[in-house]
Amino acid sequence: MQYLDLKMDFMFKQLFGHPSRKSITMAFLNALLRRTGDDRIVDVQFENTELTKETEDGKTGRLDVIVRTNRGERIHVEIQIIPQYGMPERLLYYWARLFSSSLSKGERYDTLSPTIMIAILNYPLFPHETDRFHTIFHLREDEEQFLWSSHLEFHVLDLSQFMVKWKKYRREIKQSPEWPWLTMLSAVDSRSKKVDEEMVRELEGVAMTEQEILEALEEWQNLSVDPENRYAYEMRLKWLLDQLSNIRGSREEGWKEGREQGIKEAVRKMSEKGMSVAEIANILDMKEAEVRERLKD
Repeated sequence: MQYLDLKMDFMFKQLFGHPSRKSITMAFLNALLRRTGDDRIVDVQFENTELTKETEDGKTGRLDVIVRTNRGERIHVEIQIIPQYGMPERLLYYWARLFSSSLSKGERYDTLSPTIMIAILNYPLFPHETDRFHTIFHLREDEEQFLWSSHLEFHVLDLSQFMVKWKKYRREIKQSPEWPWLTMLSAVDSRSKKVDEEMVRELEGVAMTEQEILEALEEWQNLSVDPENRYAYEMRLKWLLDQLSNIRGSREEGWKEGREQGIKEAVRKMSEKGMSVAEIANILDMKEAEVRERLKD
């Protein structure tokens, strides 16, 4: 079996953003939104099915998934493996644009469509606030907790935390409806080019009783072995890895600059207190020439 990493936005859009795979998309959304019974999504219309062909620099068209459900809701699903600055505000901005765009000139505000944002990340968005892998947000009154409006709903799914929970509390994890789909997204790591065989076996076991999981696995494999699709995937992966390398390089450079500024400040303050170059060099474990150089700046 060959599987490409579904955390790659290109592959994610291929599997979950194509009208021919509508049944997979609906099952995926019902699991993530925990919809059951009469509340289930039974039909979707895709609002952005375009997928611009990959170029050598890895640029593509829109790789998120936007659908309108039979219940009149609009759902925007985005997957990110590279940490983005200001992600909470970015998601709020995208929600606002999508929410307001459903109102045509002259229409009443109460005809606006309920709008749901789903962010699937491979890093924690709120690392100090929670260790849960699925967090859900609404706009509520502070004391009595009643909703301002049911038209706003945010879901954040942290795949990195899902992996932690999967390894430690597998039996508990399997009680959540979204676990097979998050397992599917987590089973392959594009950077290490490794497949978690145990996760794949778990999925194959579920596929024996759940038609949508079986269908998703089959489509996933077909997409993974298609030569043209693999080429586009590799181009996108190269671009994303370059982006990640640039981010790391910028952070390292920023750390070096901050450290240098700290040393200069320490040298300056010690000198202002009347300490000699030799004394400063001894305290900071530096050469006297290095201290004199920093005193020039």
